[in-house]
Amino acid sequence: MKAMFLVTWRQWLRGGARTWFVAFSALVCSAMLAAVQFGGFSLAASFRLESTFAQAVLAASQFMEVLLVIFLAVLLRGTFAMSLAQRTRILGQLASVGATRRQLRQSVWLDAFFLAAFAAPLGVLCAAGGLAVTFWLMKPFIENLAVYGVQGIHLVITPGSVALALACPVATLLLAATGTARRAARLTPIEAVRGAAETPPRSVRRREPRQAPALLASRSVRRAGGRFRTQISIIMVCALMICTADGFSRGLIQGYKTQFSTYNYRVYLWAVNTDTEELLAGLHKTGAEVTGARTWSTERTGWRVWESQTRSSVLITLDDESFAQWYGGPLPEAQGGLACVYAPPEEGVVAFAAGELLNEGTEQALTVADVCTASLPAGVLWQDTYMAMYPNGVLVTSQSAFDALRGTEVTGEDKREFEFFVDTEDSSQLTPALIQTLTELGASERYFGGQTNTGWQIEDLTPTSPTRLYQKAVQVLLNVFVGGFEVLTALGCGAALLGSIGSETQLRRREFALLRSAGMTRREVAAMLRRETLLRCAWSLGLSLPVGVALWLCIARWLLGNHTYHQILLRLLVSAGLCAGAIALGTLVICLVAERAALKVALHSDIRGDLMRE
Repeated sequence: MKAMFLVTWRQWLRGGARTWFVAFSALVCSAMLAAVQFGGFSLAASFRLESTFAQAVLAASQFMEVLLVIFLAVLLRGTFAMSLAQRTRILGQLASVGATRRQLRQSVWLDAFFLAAFAAPLGVLCAAGGLAVTFWLMKPFIENLAVYGVQGIHLVITPGSVALALACPVATLLLAATGTARRAARLTPIEAVRGAAETPPRSVRRREPRQAPALLASRSVRRAGGRFRTQISIIMVCALMICTADGFSRGLIQGYKTQFSTYNYRVYLWAVNTDTEELLAGLHKTGAEVTGARTWSTERTGWRVWESQTRSSVLITLDDESFAQWYGGPLPEAQGGLACVYAPPEEGVVAFAAGELLNEGTEQALTVADVCTASLPAGVLWQDTYMAMYPNGVLVTSQSAFDALRGTEVTGEDKREFEFFVDTEDSSQLTPALIQTLTELGASERYFGGQTNTGWQIEDLTPTSPTRLYQKAVQVLLNVFVGGFEVLTALGCGAALLGSIGSETQLRRREFALLRSAGMTRREVAAMLRRETLLRCAWSLGLSLPVGVALWLCIARWLLGNHTYHQILLRLLVSAGLCAGAIALGTLVICLVAERAALKVALHSDIRGDLMRE
């Protein structure tokens, strides 16, 4: 064990560019895992751990951490495979002098351990420093969050989070080295001398290109064998990882936006054994006089229509003035039940037609007098809850028609529920005036305070209200959180590509030296590598991007729900397409830049020195 430790340590120190490429990939991966851990816990602690949003942030960070461990293990596995290809000759020499399979496995495990010992602590320090700088740059914005319910955002690092941040990269590196260690144990001295990284070409007849760089590129790809498959798998995993991160980020932000109410100001009322006609009239009068803005009210009647899943709906009421503005006139008369107007969904199948009699023979009989496609006033659909429950649309009637059929008083415990809305941007004078009106008309704040009771609750969502400002602040912080996650994911994928391409280019220094000695110029060698890169990208992106887009849409659907997902499906498809295009362009650019830089390093020394070294 001591001998293998010393040999592996010496080879690790003398690895040169190979060691630095692999160490850089491991360092970025470690920093990503630590940043997600520290950032998620810091944001959650800033919003108090018992809050719903804090729990959501913690769950999101844990979910992203699991994804990162899986994806980064696959990426580092490819990097270790390239590292093993370069160390093949050395491992074969060790096997020829008596090293056992266990000792060969130990050599690879020790290599992973050295990388973990270097990358894990440094990655944790880089993540903590980066988050501290980010929070410091956000300090002018954070100081104004006290009115939003946030007491300030600061970096929260606990011993448990540090231990987890150190354990994750170590586990990832050891997991990535598992397959490489098994292959190293099966390596024989003959395979090492021959060069296990190369496989003989397949006897396939193909029409070869005439130009020398293209000819050599196609032959090199066919002879690469496992090395070519490793490069393709790395690019595929990078594309899938970025698609997953972008889909999760967009779905999380859009899902939070859908929780915002579509109205600015609402008074929720409930009545038991109370005449509500005077109360609603007083609210409409006060709201119009104080703000001069439009007011409307609606009642949740509890009347439903259920014939089948494709023919189901719910009845809601609008005050007479709001109904006339929406429908364009008074409610038409009908026979056989309460007259109503059908409001079909914006997207979907029209479930009811004018003239239909619904719930026939019951106390809740309804007649569809007409169909209106105009948009209902804000808040009537109650944050799209009713549209989600009833995707076939809703039935709308006027308050006077419903009261004429049922009456304005309620008996027993059958309560009535109303919502009063005001389209205002400023509630500073409206709230005191409405409270005074409700008090004068005998409404109490407590529910079921007596035999005759009208309760109420005010929900202020105007742009300057604390609730709306808090929502905007959370949205900004959520953008920072998921944006940082996407940046870290892109950096990790870029580091993996740089590490794998750099390791492969260093492995092929002997090949480049022979090509140069045969008369090829550096430009021709670079052209050969560019063609190889294009072939790799075409294979990998052609296979991974369709799967990545499907995964992107599946994650968005999981976070948004079926109703919201189908409502904004076109927008999601555009976002997924843009993400796929950006991945393809970014991958191609990174691969070409990495190939050019690595080739420059590989050809830096003289040809004779390269041949003697090999």
